Amino acid sequence: MQAISRSSEYAIRAMTFLAQKHGQGFQLSRDVAETLGIPGPFLGKILQPLVLRGLLHSQRGRSGGFRMIHRPTEVTLFQIVDAQEHLTATRKCLLGQAECSDERACPMHEYWDNCSESFLALLAGTTLQNVVDFCREKPASGYPGPTPEDTSILP
Repeated sequence: MQAISRSSEYAIRAMTFLAQKHGQGFQLSRDVAETLGIPGPFLGKILQPLVLRGLLHSQRGRSGGFRMIHRPTEVTLFQIVDAQEHLTATRKCLLGQAECSDERACPMHEYWDNCSESFLALLAGTTLQNVVDFCREKPASGYPGPTPEDTSILP
């Protein structure tokens, strides 16, 4: 089971890349996509919610592209994933029950409630700076570069 969507995964990778370039001006979407092995049109769609949420600034034209608005220490993974998946909205039942609450719980309700709260807390407590520091300390990880399954989309 994947914890986050592909859109969120790509958004975190792109934001990590932009955090590594923080203070270096605008980065072209096509350059980010090529470096990370993310399809360009898909990346453009992923970055727009981050602009709308005030995490990125975009600019058209010759010296345009995307850049972070805030320092990497001020942006959490929760903010990035929430822009893609609307985590702040009411969570759905793991088993698909129309109404799933403490009063009318499915068999997995308590377990899922505890797991999802822990996961959301982990996202909220992890900043982009934490991810950038990881990349610097463990360059052999290759993060945020292409993942093995992404390499099939590279020329």
